[in-house]
Amino acid sequence: MDVFRHEPKTLKAVMEKEKLNWRSFADSGEIVRQWNHPGTPTFYLISPKGVIHKKWIGHPGEETLDAALEKMIRKAENIRRPK
Repeated sequence: MDVFRHEPKTLKAVMEKEKLNWRSFADSGEIVRQWNHPGTPTFYLISPKGVIHKKWIGHPGEETLDAALEKMIRKAENIRRPK
């Protein structure tokens, strides 16, 4: 997902030109305020229940993202397994 401070028409043109295949939103500032989104890129690790577990401002790197995702997946798998 991405949030752009463009008019919807401009955003649509950028998405088509750059062949962006993820959900993007044109924002007048409301999404940025509600999510405390200080800059791009900002990465959020969100659980299946919608809880933000981690937030990175700037690209954290593949290893960091992979490690955080693996940790969340392991935790989810442990919760689902009967004891």
